[in-house]
Amino acid sequence: MKIDETVNKAFEIAARARKNAHAEYSKVKVGACIKVKGSDKLFGGSNVEYVVNGISTCAERNAIAASVSDLGKPEIEFVVVCSNTKPALYPCGVCLQSLAEFCKPDLPIYIADTKGIVAQTKFSDLLTHQYSELPKVLPE
Repeated sequence: MKIDETVNKAFEIAARARKNAHAEYSKVKVGACIKVKGSDKLFGGSNVEYVVNGISTCAERNAIAASVSDLGKPEIEFVVVCSNTKPALYPCGVCLQSLAEFCKPDLPIYIADTKGIVAQTKFSDLLTHQYSELPKVLPE
């Protein structure tokens, strides 16, 4: 798998974010980095766990939030997800649905462990039937 310089830089940002993750309970540390189309900026995020697990946030969603805070509604060009697990983790369903707001089906997603990128997939291969708009309610 050939990885270009920008994706490698994004991996470095995701790996650094992973090291900063707050994962006191699960010990699973995840970092993510997204590249936004039309911008040279790369946005990192790490998972943040809380004792009340339901309010914890994933690395991917934190990276998305950083890009939205800085640029408004972005179109994501690619995502790198880096975890300290074997096998390396893919985005969860909530993160995939969150990505759906800001990407096209062919979005490249790079999966990495602590040593480097180990896989590449497309968004549409992971979430085949996302909500892209609110469904129309049928009359009863």
